[in-house]
Amino acid sequence: MRMIFLPIAIVFACLPAWADTPAAPKSNLTILADDAMLLPLARIARLYASESKTPLTIVVKNANAVQQQIEQGLEAHVIITANISLIEQLAGQGLTDVSSRKAIARTQLALVTATSLDQQANVAKRISFASMLAATPTLPIYANNAQSMEGALTAKLLVGQPFSASLATRLETKTSHDDVMTSLREAPSLALILAAEAVGEADVAVVSLLSNAISPEVNYDVVVLGSELMGESKVFANYLSSRRARAVFTQFGYQPPTP
Repeated sequence: MRMIFLPIAIVFACLPAWADTPAAPKSNLTILADDAMLLPLARIARLYASESKTPLTIVVKNANAVQQQIEQGLEAHVIITANISLIEQLAGQGLTDVSSRKAIARTQLALVTATSLDQQANVAKRISFASMLAATPTLPIYANNAQSMEGALTAKLLVGQPFSASLATRLETKTSHDDVMTSLREAPSLALILAAEAVGEADVAVVSLLSNAISPEVNYDVVVLGSELMGESKVFANYLSSRRARAVFTQFGYQPPTP
């Protein structure tokens, strides 16, 4: 045993003085993400930074400008979005590492109400969307504008469904998610938002989850953008599929990606 340890001791003794110098800080990774992902990603970023010592910056992307910004040299390393067409456009222009793309979480559109108004509204829990509409004919239904993810999904419900005409007469579009939530709390009413976003609202209850038959699930993908930090970026992208990261997504109301 001594003959094994002696050479090792000599090697350490002969290391130059710079061996004791603290490692250089790791480069900061900038993560572009949909606003609905901000809360879980903030939690995951803290966990990841603590474990890897890699600083992260989470930036809510501007859906209307992000492609142009990336093309013009926006310094970003990872994008997390439910906008699949955006990912495909960026890949088509050679701006992403297509092999790094993977699904990390999903949610779906939900009909919700303020819990303080449950009894006043006299609504049942978790019945079908069409049945809920029939059971609450006098209640207004609020939704975000069509440029948002949930707003775009809501707009599709106005065409081709047996309940489309009825929904159209009751639907009131707001300019933001915050405006939807404010209106929901003011009087007996309903709102269409992403199910995961309802989890972050302590006084909001889901009364119906919309099935895939009438509204497709919202799937969030991660993909690494081309940069000098692609190696570090891939490590973070893989971390989003780890047990710890998925526990955070679940805590914030997201489901695991479809196998």
